[in-house]
Amino acid sequence: MLNSEFIKYGAVNLGDIAVIHLNGDFDSVLNLLQGQVTSDCTLINGQLGQISSLCNAKGFILCNFEIVFDQNKWLIIIGNPLKDIFLNEITKLLPFYKVSVELLSSKVIGFTRKQDQAMLPNEHLILSSDIASLSLLIDKHNKYKDDLDILSKENWAINRKIMGDHQIELEETGKYRPHELGQHNTRVSFNKGCFKGQEIIARMEYLGELKKETRLITYSNQKEVSEFIIIGKSYKDQETIFSSCFGKIDSFSNKN
Repeated sequence: MLNSEFIKYGAVNLGDIAVIHLNGDFDSVLNLLQGQVTSDCTLINGQLGQISSLCNAKGFILCNFEIVFDQNKWLIIIGNPLKDIFLNEITKLLPFYKVSVELLSSKVIGFTRKQDQAMLPNEHLILSSDIASLSLLIDKHNKYKDDLDILSKENWAINRKIMGDHQIELEETGKYRPHELGQHNTRVSFNKGCFKGQEIIARMEYLGELKKETRLITYSNQKEVSEFIIIGKSYKDQETIFSSCFGKIDSFSNKN
């Protein structure tokens, strides 16, 4: 994996994260999510979560988040700046599925583990490669205190970028489609059937020719990425800066 030497392992309190409980019977919440989000929620179980997205009818990404099924609850794990976008989109559909929403005051712990390292019983895998795995633990009662902050929030974010997960910030909502950010490889299921924006996203998958894309670039001087649009936040580890860079595909030919 490119840049895998920069992956750091450990646990971190993720801090500015909203935990949204979609309250209803299992199938009702599942059916609601299946018709809206980009991932296939039928694959979620007690220890397997998902990274996912919500798009508009034109296939542009509105927000990124994680979905987990934790202690018999469907939970959406999303950054606080984006939570209102998710809630505004999903709330108008709730009466049709007999589902309600509740914001939980739970701490979210992020883990980066080596592949041979076992997860805790209530941990949820969200992303994995042949080198590392990322997982979440919902700490509702503030019980988990071991080894916290061995991993920094910056390193957690860098790990996600190294593993190909390029996420949007609030100011980027509605500007990019999944293929432009590489999310068609990580956050979209093309086997699940219809979801909001699916027709356009599927057309890009099977008929479109991708001319621009997003890749992780590591650099030390801002001039090195001046020809690209930076997606999301950039992070620095010692003297190396990590940015998700969007641009013409041939612009990456001389980049890492």
